[in-house]
Amino acid sequence: MYGLDIDSISRVPSVTYLPLVPVVFFLVLSTFRALILHFHRRHQIHLHGCAAPRNLPQIDPIFGLDALLQTLPLSREIINSASFGQEFSIYGTTFQCQTYNTTKLYTIEPRNLQSVFSADFDSWGVAPLRLIAFEPFLGNGIMTADGQSWIHSRALLKPTFSRAQISDLSAYSIHVGHLLTALLKYDGSDVDLKPYFENLALDSSSEFLFGHSTHTLTSNPTIDAQAFLQSYKYGQAGIAKRLRLPQWNFLTRDKSFWRSCTLVRSFVERCVEQASASRTDPTYKAPSRLVLAHQLAAETRDQRDIVNQLLNVFMPAHDATAAALTNIFFHLSRHPAVYAVLRREILALGPHTTWTFERLKGCKYLQAVMNETSRLNPSIGQMARAALRDTVLPTGGGSDGAAPIFVKKGTVLMTSFYALHRSRERWGQDAELWRPERWLKDGRDALKKAENWTFMPFGGGPRICIGMQLGLTEVAYAVGRVVEKFQLVECRDPVWEFMEEWKLSTVSRNGAKVRLVQA
Repeated sequence: MYGLDIDSISRVPSVTYLPLVPVVFFLVLSTFRALILHFHRRHQIHLHGCAAPRNLPQIDPIFGLDALLQTLPLSREIINSASFGQEFSIYGTTFQCQTYNTTKLYTIEPRNLQSVFSADFDSWGVAPLRLIAFEPFLGNGIMTADGQSWIHSRALLKPTFSRAQISDLSAYSIHVGHLLTALLKYDGSDVDLKPYFENLALDSSSEFLFGHSTHTLTSNPTIDAQAFLQSYKYGQAGIAKRLRLPQWNFLTRDKSFWRSCTLVRSFVERCVEQASASRTDPTYKAPSRLVLAHQLAAETRDQRDIVNQLLNVFMPAHDATAAALTNIFFHLSRHPAVYAVLRREILALGPHTTWTFERLKGCKYLQAVMNETSRLNPSIGQMARAALRDTVLPTGGGSDGAAPIFVKKGTVLMTSFYALHRSRERWGQDAELWRPERWLKDGRDALKKAENWTFMPFGGGPRICIGMQLGLTEVAYAVGRVVEKFQLVECRDPVWEFMEEWKLSTVSRNGAKVRLVQA
């Protein structure tokens, strides 16, 4: 009666838990690692005396949809750097919010910028933010890469931006001559300088980078130059939007954007093929100035890599120069007294055929005009970095904003050069005004230097724009030639205020509408 029925036991289905062992092991290991990471972070916070920064008021602190909705108008090119900059005047120099379960830190505190861009450079990168947005248009290159890939790109490009290459103005002067010839048609009449400066930048950068100028300022432009420029502008606007909402890039269905990417890359591919072919031509004569396509073709046979590197340089080379020239003449046309002083300085240099890199750099008032325009309207109004590992920012935490901030891996840091450059604490109560004299010491014999990490129109640290000196030289030369040729550049824009057009660079939406009077 109480005996065991062996046969009935043998008929009970056997249950094995072996398939669950890996799952349980994974869960236990993940929990263990999470606990270790949690306590390690607590230790680091205590060790460095860290405190959280001020939080942006949010209704949805988990997904941050309300913060996202605040940024959507910025994608429609209505208000951009100005709106972003206003946040700092309301919430201070450092604050944070949550979007898509990601912490976003906002700062214009110079000590933090020094840490991110220089002192703690290896802890911060751009690839997690830029690559997915830029890749269809630019590919992987100096603007999108981190680590060894970035080092590789920088090494390939560095020889082209040597002092000797920057000082050679012979090729650029030809394109500026074409610009002046085109503008002389408007002597005594109105013209928008913006498209002419864009064409100047296109003609000079295409020759410098690709080995063949597009000649858009002449009566004989290359056949597909304008198609390239239009596609480039559309593609650039497209990646600016992709940067705003990177999580939703996979939903992009703008056929014109993808068509623009194809056309732009095809154009550069043809330039690379021509550059490679010309090097094998026995009649080929190397230009006095290095051509980047030739330089890259000698270093690698990977055509895709060459195209990527060229486009990664073309974007800042073209955009920064065209935007700076447009913005400078936007302001000069509204300040005739400044124009008169600048013109006297330029005329004192003598004929433009005698101008050199060193002499242009010695024009203190010209440099002050350029600095002041870059301060008030930097070509790059804002910049972002992603934390590649846990790290610490030196300041901005706690109720008084003085404590260090512990930053988790994956945190996105945003900074606004627009807001940084308009800080009244650092630039005075007239920080919103365009006043070149703020850069001059008594007697105007020397330029003042901005405090470290308070003036960053080209970024800073190891990733500072590799073509900065070349761009500054070309802008100075072009400004000088225009000022030399025209005794008057008068504003003809019905809108006096600077209205911002934002793509990836920041430029006057209304261009530079002026009346020119030849000397």
